[in-house]
Amino acid sequence: MERYDDVIERIRKIPEEHALNAAFQAYFTAAAEFILLLDAFMKARTEGELPLPELQRWNAALYREAAERYEDSYLNPRVAVAKLGPVGAELSALYMELQGLIPSAYQQDLEDIVCVLETFVQVYCMFTSAWEEYRSACPQPAAAPSPAMAEVTPAVCRNSATSDQTRTDDWMAGIPEPKQLRDVLYSYAHDYSEDFLRRKMDAMYIPARSYARQILLDHDFLEPTDICRFGYYVSDTALRTAEFIAKLPDDRIDRMARTWYQGFKDGFRIQGKPYEEKSVVEFSYPAGFERVVKRTAALFAEDGFDFTIPLRPQHFLTRTPGRSRQLYESPNPQMDFDHSYDLALVMGDRICARMLEEQRQIFRSYGDEIGRYAGPVVMESFGAPAFEPVEEPARLRFTTHQSEVYGHYQNSVQLLVHEFVLEEERSFTIIAWPLPTIGPDFEAIFRETEAVNTLSSAAYRPVQECLIAALDQARTVHIQGKGNATDLYVQLHPLANPARETNFENCLSDVNIPLGEVFTSPQLEGTSGMLNVRSVFIEGFQFRDLRIRFEDGRVADYSCANFLDPEQGRALMRKVIFGEKERLPMGEFAIGTNTRAYRMAQRYGIGALMPILIAEKTGPHFAVGDTCYSFMEDMQLYNPDGKELVAKDNSCSILRKTEPEKAYFAVHTDITIPYDELDRITAIRADGSEIPIIAGGRFVLAGTGVLNEFL
Repeated sequence: MERYDDVIERIRKIPEEHALNAAFQAYFTAAAEFILLLDAFMKARTEGELPLPELQRWNAALYREAAERYEDSYLNPRVAVAKLGPVGAELSALYMELQGLIPSAYQQDLEDIVCVLETFVQVYCMFTSAWEEYRSACPQPAAAPSPAMAEVTPAVCRNSATSDQTRTDDWMAGIPEPKQLRDVLYSYAHDYSEDFLRRKMDAMYIPARSYARQILLDHDFLEPTDICRFGYYVSDTALRTAEFIAKLPDDRIDRMARTWYQGFKDGFRIQGKPYEEKSVVEFSYPAGFERVVKRTAALFAEDGFDFTIPLRPQHFLTRTPGRSRQLYESPNPQMDFDHSYDLALVMGDRICARMLEEQRQIFRSYGDEIGRYAGPVVMESFGAPAFEPVEEPARLRFTTHQSEVYGHYQNSVQLLVHEFVLEEERSFTIIAWPLPTIGPDFEAIFRETEAVNTLSSAAYRPVQECLIAALDQARTVHIQGKGNATDLYVQLHPLANPARETNFENCLSDVNIPLGEVFTSPQLEGTSGMLNVRSVFIEGFQFRDLRIRFEDGRVADYSCANFLDPEQGRALMRKVIFGEKERLPMGEFAIGTNTRAYRMAQRYGIGALMPILIAEKTGPHFAVGDTCYSFMEDMQLYNPDGKELVAKDNSCSILRKTEPEKAYFAVHTDITIPYDELDRITAIRADGSEIPIIAGGRFVLAGTGVLNEFL
């Protein structure tokens, strides 16, 4: 590709040009050297398929700066701002954009690479021009800066008109204004937004355009280093996971795959959706589980299904601030946290409107092809080392206005997706497995997780029906914690015909694996109180002393103890739990019944490491955001006993009929109170009489005593 050859040759000259002061020359030289490393890797691949040991060495080399040298790297906004002053945050984001080209290099996607490299060269030329203009205005030789400042400030010139005075050292001397740099990055985002969005969407919906799909089809992953072929960072955890999975006998792999596959099919069957009319699933899974994914894909292939495996988007325009479920292994979680809001460079009403229209046109271009899409088949993991982010003042952040705009954009994207991917014709399933980093009992925990994930629906159905029968008599449910400040009243919808209707879904083993909960969408009005959990993992972050206060079903106040500064804790909650939105409603109240999963957590001391998917089955849990029935409120859904589920709406979601932009939040975050932090759950009838469900942390309702076996 001629454009690629031209831009690489231009970049190759940068380290030798010395066209800038020392601080900025060092930045652009470091960036150029990384780009040339990418180029060398691509050239090595074009000469033939690389042996796996060499691929592994290349993977380590390409990700080394992020994985091992972040504290001294321009990838780190703190470092970039210290060395490059008021343009440091922007240049750190640009460096991150270059880092994001590693997967594109694996895919030999020159078009994607060129647009980034040409922007990098444009920025470099803008800096050299500003420096040359500055030097030209100072004909006298530059005064030597002090050794301490030589690497961080421009050289000082003597003004010809006042040759006996030295100009004040100034960060901005001889470099572009930050706004000029942001304007270039905005133009970059504006010019390439449709290309970036199409790559992202194609990888999700169109099998032929899924790079990772072909790798999965071509290899058996009995050799663990086969995972080095994808382009994601191959961490020690990913490699140990792949080694463990490679050694498992075929029958265990098959059982894991069939549980996952069957859960997806059962979701269609139970909800009365047309599985036979679909033919594409989207896999999302943690690195190292490729062998399980390959077997699951083979089971879907027997039904005539193809699949996609999207990699996480790497451009700041298409990365999401929260954790991505698409295939990705982080070389450095702090780096991801520091760059989670690089989108602040361009976020605003105009770019959002443009991106929404571009996504609409991309969906339209798919024609009937989008109708094949059946939904995501998701695998999560647990047991990763706890990550508590360091709040770095130098990193980019949304302004208050940008947060509002982005929240509206998320809602609009959700509405757009559901316009083309109909909720009544799609489903999902989700399962979770432990990682080797969970500790020395990993293999025992893995076996116990297999047992938990394959529990019998037939055994749990009658027990959960007893719970639902009691709860359906109630108007309110009172939840009280033990050793924490939880004290919540949840208001339930009135039932017009209790003989045929129910508020609670009997959740068995289908879309949410493992089984074990009954859940409802609360009535917001009258739902009030405090939710407090000592420790909980949410989206990879461990929150300590998490507190959320509800008034009439909406979040009224919140805090956590992760930082000395309470506002930093609130900011983390807004990002991870609330999706940058305020006053979210309580979208779900549930009682978990999977006490075997709870015993596993207690036995191995992994309660704080459990993913929400399993943790939500080990006590009552509450979700902030949308209900579990978003975009399905008008569908008729039934429990196995034939009763119709009627609690699918609340006073927010009902706005879909008049003000759809206010009905949904594109957020649904679960928070669980484990049994050991739970005292009582009491169902309260309209006349004030009570039905004890749980007392002293144990099930006391008739017909549920079997659940105490594992408590």
